[in-house]
Amino acid sequence: TAQAQYNNSEHIDLGDLQEGDLVFFHSGSSRSKSVSHVGVYMLNNKFVHASTSNGVTISDLNETYWKQHYYAVGRVIK
Repeated sequence: TAQAQYNNSEHIDLGDLQEGDLVFFHSGSSRSKSVSHVGVYMLNNKFVHASTSNGVTISDLNETYWKQHYYAVGRVIK
């Protein structure tokens, strides 16, 4: 699950985001909600993610929806 990926990643600052890092989002109205969605950061504020309704999609972190639902970023632990 997205929550499990968050729990098993190295949490990093948004300013340290690199290609391949994971970007986590919550579905609720506050950050206290659990992680419900994850994408893989590409470059230039773009990330790739998938949903049942839209399939695989590339989105921009600056879009209002994603800014409102941003939770954290993480790096895969090697």
